[in-house]
Amino acid sequence: MSAAPWLAAVGRHKYAVFTLSGALLVLNYWLVVVRPRRCAPGELCHVDSPVMRLNRHVFWVSAFVYVLAVVATFGSLLLIERL
Repeated sequence: MSAAPWLAAVGRHKYAVFTLSGALLVLNYWLVVVRPRRCAPGELCHVDSPVMRLNRHVFWVSAFVYVLAVVATFGSLLLIERL
């Protein structure tokens, strides 16, 4: 813990951290997937623009990392409780 003392503080507030992160991912889903359908071709927010394609890729990678973190964190807690 001497290498990363802030990790203990984050660990104490894991429910708040995961809730806030999940809420931000939901907002990002709206910005990246839902909203671009309303943009006209040629606009920066249009579905087929290179920037939006990059945003979608980054979003899905972030969502995957989030799910892995939730499973690892709460799965390990369940495993520890059962032992």
